[in-house]
Amino acid sequence: MDEMTSAELNQYLENIAKLIEANVKDAKAAEEAAKIVRDSKVKA
Repeated sequence: MDEMTSAELNQYLENIAKLIEANVKDAKAAEEAAKIVRDSKVKA
């Protein structure tokens, strides 16, 4: 089974954060949701 590296996981999470920021209408909610995703990144 293929595994994702830490760098790949962090890039995936960053892309999710950017998607949230681009699509959530409420700027405050988008910022908070993106922060939650970014805080989930793996320390390399």
